[in-house]
Amino acid sequence: MNIINNIEKTETIICTLEDSNLKRLDKLLFHKYPDYSRSYFQNLINRDLISVNSSNSTKASYKFKTEDIIEINFPKITQYDLSPQKVDFDIVDVQPDFIIINKPSGLVVHPSDNNNEEISLVHGLLYKFNEFNDFNDNQRPGIVHRIDRGTSGLLIVARNTKSQIKFSNKFKDREIKKTYLAIVKGHPPKEGRIDLPIGRHPTKNHLMSHNSYNSKPSLTSYKVVQYFKTESLVEIKIITGRTHQIRVHMAAIGHGLLGDGYYGYLSKLIERPALHAHKLSFEYKDQKFDYKLDLPKDISDMISNLKER
Repeated sequence: MNIINNIEKTETIICTLEDSNLKRLDKLLFHKYPDYSRSYFQNLINRDLISVNSSNSTKASYKFKTEDIIEINFPKITQYDLSPQKVDFDIVDVQPDFIIINKPSGLVVHPSDNNNEEISLVHGLLYKFNEFNDFNDNQRPGIVHRIDRGTSGLLIVARNTKSQIKFSNKFKDREIKKTYLAIVKGHPPKEGRIDLPIGRHPTKNHLMSHNSYNSKPSLTSYKVVQYFKTESLVEIKIITGRTHQIRVHMAAIGHGLLGDGYYGYLSKLIERPALHAHKLSFEYKDQKFDYKLDLPKDISDMISNLKER
């Protein structure tokens, strides 16, 4: 969905000397628009819907200056049916402030205008955990990042508003390390870095592209785990977290993912992009957390077939 089409209104404010006692950006916005909460504006900042002097790379804690120009894009409010539903997914770990989920392929993380009648992970969270009913969010309670519908693997979900903001900021500050495993076409060099900006595809709005007129810096590193006859198993780390980043970047260097009908190559061996969120690593409240998840059966079976060749 084009984010421009989902904007209800855009407003601009210019910071004055009288505002200086508020210091932080989120406090200033809350002061100017008291009908909204600070957490609402923190969420908009994390979604790049608020810019300061034409830059979206800002934080809720930004200490604004006199004559800073702040542009706020207020999204349309869409009502979704978030009735709790039983959803099949595994729970890897439960902590007081967050949950680690093993998201199966085929399951969307949260409802959106593109799938507003589809059962999502959020429906399942509401069914299993009462605290997700306490969020003031009608679309993505607890969600701090997502992985594509076709991607399987590790996902962090916050259990309260405070931890949701903390984890959102950690992702924005690149403090959470994510490692994926993927099967790609061909034999890329043993290791490499892909530094190509990503934005909306110029003609296909539901896709992303490294040849976009409105792109953001994107960085991916990879190393080959194993070469097969005409394919490779690669370990991929994303430094930035753009939509479809791994799929776009690997395709851009000529090694698109198997099973990916949009950017890569369809395969008789798998019915979805061969991509799995394999590891998560981060610090939270001075404690180190590391999670690792084995490959799901469909990718393991695919590797067995490739080895037999």
